[in-house]
Amino acid sequence: MNKTNKIILIFYIFLASSFGLYVFTYDVSFPHPRSGEVITLDESLLEVITPKKITEFETSRLVDVPNNIIFDVMANIENFPNILPENIVSVTILNKTNNEIIAEEELFEAGIKIKLLVKHTIKPYSEHIIEIIDGDAEGTKITQYFESSGSQTKLTTNVDLNVKGATSLIAFLPEANLVHAINTVISHFVEYSEYTVYEMTVNSIYQETLNREADKDGLLHFSTLLRDGQITEQDIRTILLDSKEKITEKKTIEQLNEETINVINDLYEKILLREADPEGLVHFGNLFESGMTSDKIVTMFIESDEAKSIALSHPVRSKIVNVYLLIFDRQPGISEVDHYLKMYVNGVVIFPDWIGNVLFWGSTTETVVRDGKIIPGVSFISKPEQYNAIRFLYNEGIIFPGERPLNEELVEYKN
Repeated sequence: MNKTNKIILIFYIFLASSFGLYVFTYDVSFPHPRSGEVITLDESLLEVITPKKITEFETSRLVDVPNNIIFDVMANIENFPNILPENIVSVTILNKTNNEIIAEEELFEAGIKIKLLVKHTIKPYSEHIIEIIDGDAEGTKITQYFESSGSQTKLTTNVDLNVKGATSLIAFLPEANLVHAINTVISHFVEYSEYTVYEMTVNSIYQETLNREADKDGLLHFSTLLRDGQITEQDIRTILLDSKEKITEKKTIEQLNEETINVINDLYEKILLREADPEGLVHFGNLFESGMTSDKIVTMFIESDEAKSIALSHPVRSKIVNVYLLIFDRQPGISEVDHYLKMYVNGVVIFPDWIGNVLFWGSTTETVVRDGKIIPGVSFISKPEQYNAIRFLYNEGIIFPGERPLNEELVEYKN
């Protein structure tokens, strides 16, 4: 590979990571053919033998992706390895505020691996500024502007080059080459943005279960079935976990560690109200030990057909519904009940044992006939008093912990 092509390649790799310029200490020196003395090309010599130095250039193109979608994809720094897996090894966020991210980005191409320090300033949905904050290209800045045009977006990229030392050679490349590099990288992001929601879901499940991107055939097959309602996300996970590719990695119950078995058993008992079956232990245990978070597994349990079939008889769900009604005077939605059930499953005590006593106070005993005599039932505290007690407990943060409203939003007592 000649020097110019190598610099173009390196320049492209950096663009692929963050639309910035990659600083690579490429040796632009060579030995004298007779004396062997090392001769180094300095910038003044480059200006003589190469085209005029470029310090700034701009390119613009129209893409067939709505502004909000393409912007979100390009601003999701941590997802860059999924968009350009062959070039970007990892992205580590070092500092993050509302609109500024400092990231260490590790790149790889043709056996070359390097880490960069990059600052991203994000202004939804209009600008994304990338600045190199160390090395010979410190001060180089790339600014991307996003302009809506119906279902399309006009992307304008302004590059302000600030290179010195060995990397100065980049500034003497033909502008057409630099523009081409930028447009090539943008094309990767546009292609990713054009994924349907179903394709993104399928791709995420592939990464989650098989630790790789979905192949084109699998992506098309499963996304179509998912879109048409012929398959669920859980079905796809099960199919991939039972595939030949995964089966060789699948652990048996004996190979699962004790902590994993305890976690899965606990979820079965709390959500499905039964002991875990061997097949379920293997399935969810492998997911857990493959890196899936317990929160995702809890969601899978709660959204399963079995959990839905026992929802009305689940004691914790029933109590959540009753208390919610007493506090807010309305029936909670499924998502609201699921939210509090997850809190319970995750070990948060949303209802101390004596909450049941408050609920019991509002009931009455049955009227019975004993020795031919009618014995009327006994009434406890009135419903309004019960409502008042429950609202007091809620406002004090005793029930539904972590969900207590601000003081100005406290629930009104009913007299």
